[in-house]
Amino acid sequence: ATEKARALLAYLAAEAQFAHSREALADLLWPDQPEARARQSLRQALSSLRQALQDDDGHPQPLLLVGREVIQFNAASDHWLDAAEFRRLAGERRTHRHRTPEGCLPCLRRAERMARLYRGAFLDHFAVRDSAPFEEWMSLEREWLQREMVQALDDLTTFHARRGEPGIARDYAYRQVALDPWREESHARLMRLLAADGQRSAALVQYETCR
Repeated sequence: ATEKARALLAYLAAEAQFAHSREALADLLWPDQPEARARQSLRQALSSLRQALQDDDGHPQPLLLVGREVIQFNAASDHWLDAAEFRRLAGERRTHRHRTPEGCLPCLRRAERMARLYRGAFLDHFAVRDSAPFEEWMSLEREWLQREMVQALDDLTTFHARRGEPGIARDYAYRQVALDPWREESHARLMRLLAADGQRSAALVQYETCR
């Protein structure tokens, strides 16, 4: 019903590994309100959210675990979250023991899965105008996810270029440039891929875009 209820769901789902105090959630979404009023606003948003989800206390597998002091998204509930799956894959890439990520086939498969999952910025076009703490959290999440995607695309570009698959390498390179247009090395790699494939004019266009 409200952007605050949607923001509450987004935050709880993305941070499902933690139980969140009502005080912290009220401060996150209603930072400029007095404490009592902020907690009342939280209760109203939570009630609206549970009603929309049809997620009452009698549900056999509720999405939200609601206590008197803490609220948590139920990680064991029947749900799927693309950002959580993306984060899991990124974590496995970081902790997997290999010489280089662009030479590790299991990690490249994870990178391919990440590329399929990533269809835009985290909570793109969503904003909560009067909640700076939520906006800051959302911005940090967005930056982290994008950074992981750029690195995954970099590894995939390198892998396919070395295998002599310029078309696939270029597709990943174009995505990388679109995600992080200020990264000069990504432009340079794309120019080299285009030039190596005989597309001199396209390489020059890419140079002008970079410049």
